[in-house]
Amino acid sequence: MSRYIQQIVDYFFHHDVKGEIATKVQQRIALGGDDADGALRRVWVECDEVAADDAKTEEAFARLSSALMNDDEEEERFPWMKMVAIWLVPVIMLGAAAYFYFSATEKEKLYSGVVFVHKFAAYGERTKIVLPDSSVVWLNGGSSLTYPSRFLSKERNVCLTGEGFFEVKKNVSHPFTVDINKMKLKVRGTSFNVFSYPSNPQVAVTLQTGSLEVNVSGQKSPYVLQPNDQLLLDTKTGETELRQVNAPDYSVWRVPAMYFEEAKLIYALQQIERAYNVKIHVQNSRYNNQTIRAHFNADDKIEDIMKVIKMLIPQLNYEIDGNEIFIK
Repeated sequence: MSRYIQQIVDYFFHHDVKGEIATKVQQRIALGGDDADGALRRVWVECDEVAADDAKTEEAFARLSSALMNDDEEEERFPWMKMVAIWLVPVIMLGAAAYFYFSATEKEKLYSGVVFVHKFAAYGERTKIVLPDSSVVWLNGGSSLTYPSRFLSKERNVCLTGEGFFEVKKNVSHPFTVDINKMKLKVRGTSFNVFSYPSNPQVAVTLQTGSLEVNVSGQKSPYVLQPNDQLLLDTKTGETELRQVNAPDYSVWRVPAMYFEEAKLIYALQQIERAYNVKIHVQNSRYNNQTIRAHFNADDKIEDIMKVIKMLIPQLNYEIDGNEIFIK
């Protein structure tokens, strides 16, 4: 596998890429070949191993280390214990490494005959995808989805970057899982919206129907969402917030439309960029913490949207020049 194509794919999946660069990347991936498939395979495997169990593993290892090395009373009674720990901990770590290595090897064997599919929705577009199990995914502009051409393992796993709305086909024996930034979602049959763009530190999972288990990296217990529950994660601080919302409001972009509820202006503008394929230049830092609350319909023009934003923030001035907007 070409290291060059791997670097391209890795960067693409962890950054917001737009315009001509995004088009070229998509064209290169679309050409396929062993190098492109291998790069996508690696991204998918890495997503699949974003561990819902990381917190439990770290807790268990910390408990083991504490029990073996930090108990003064036990050390006095059994002076050989510390020496055992010095040798045992590396052995355990080596064993864990071997376990994950062979697990990955077995996974590669299982998927050796499977093609990994990459779907991308360009800025200004929405894309509907039907997965191998008949589940349906809608991708918002600037979003990517990676999945195997056949679901062969116990879990039906996909990897999302950006925003997607999922309508999952129920299969109790084969749970459906979605890996996103700092989260792993697990469902058996339900519908929900996921917002997770690399440029935005906030990740939002909004459940519309059914039930949804959300494992957050670094947290011991999962969240179990019920309809109209929304889980917010700040990826910078690790803080989470569970709140009640009207779930359909958060998937109106499929129409397409946009709904902002006390959203930071800087992030609302990013969504507007993706929806209308424009570039917005914010030339004044005074708007960094400004929030807006607005609902834009599918037939609203970019000129109308900017007029509404001006009404909400009277001191804001802007200029539209082709597909570029300058906020002063």
